[in-house]
Amino acid sequence: MTGDIFGSTQLIRHKNHAELFLIFTLSEKTYAIQAEKVVEIVQLPALTVVERLPEHIVGLLNLRGQIISVIDPSRLLGMEPKEYKADYQVLIVNCYDKKIGIIVHSVNDVVQLDRTQLEPLPYTPKEKVISGIYKHDDRLIAFFDISAVMQNTEYVELEHSEIKDEVNVITDYFPSDETSKIKFLKRAEKLQKEIRTVTDDLNYQENYFISFSLNSETYCINLRFVKEITKLKLVNLAPVPCVPEFITGIINLRGEFITIVDIKHFLDITKTPTSDKTKIIVLKISDIQLGILVDDVFDIENIPNEKMNLNVQNKYEKNKYTSAEILLPGNQVMSVFDIKKFIEDERLFIEDSI
Repeated sequence: MTGDIFGSTQLIRHKNHAELFLIFTLSEKTYAIQAEKVVEIVQLPALTVVERLPEHIVGLLNLRGQIISVIDPSRLLGMEPKEYKADYQVLIVNCYDKKIGIIVHSVNDVVQLDRTQLEPLPYTPKEKVISGIYKHDDRLIAFFDISAVMQNTEYVELEHSEIKDEVNVITDYFPSDETSKIKFLKRAEKLQKEIRTVTDDLNYQENYFISFSLNSETYCINLRFVKEITKLKLVNLAPVPCVPEFITGIINLRGEFITIVDIKHFLDITKTPTSDKTKIIVLKISDIQLGILVDDVFDIENIPNEKMNLNVQNKYEKNKYTSAEILLPGNQVMSVFDIKKFIEDERLFIEDSI
């Protein structure tokens, strides 16, 4: 395969857009963090305590041989300390090319939020951990700014020789009964020894899909490939001459030029005019980014594997890019768009000489 997915150096003005956020709770209060920064979610294990750590870093986690500092954000937020529970989780976050763990009480959902709707705090906090408040579906969501936390946190570099191989430390915040101790210790030992293929897949997103429409047909795509979603009318889509008709143009996404593709051309679906509902779903897989044009985005769907029909017939052209089908109420079918198969299509790549 030669050439690159079409790009340009023309500067295009970028306007506001929606992003995906992971919603979590701390002491019944709701917070959001950028979903793209969360690389994994694990159940809270026992943590190893080192005296050199700052107060809000409650311990260290050995995650498959990688030593990760674990933050308790409730300490940063001035909440009253509570005993940790077995159903607490740790968000493994990648920020500034460093991984750090964040203890949360529960993970609730993944939602689209428009950053332009972020309202400033009505007071000046001592610790600049919360950068603003969202009003979403009649609830207030505080934006947890992990970048600010990392910038203001002394990052402690530790070697494996400084960490005991055996996980044997339970802090005062963990339950003291023997059953709970064993449970937390077993989790820590499993995470330390577990072998896992390193991918870009987010565990919590494995069964989550974005559903969207193309003319009268319904499709969905796995959430782990979705970088963000924006309305077409909110961006400047610049047309590009001398390219295939399925390339509708390019947009500038914070300095990155993204090719926008009309996938109806590949799925043998009749092209329809754009409207106020038309949206762009920006996708990222491996080192490739592109946007697909869709008529509307419906919702984030939690679809377990048992609801998927993987025996898709390939007699139609569009089924080349369909990995499964889901039966909806009213005998309607939603097709799973297979982005991995799609980006292998030679038509997406343009020779350098063009």
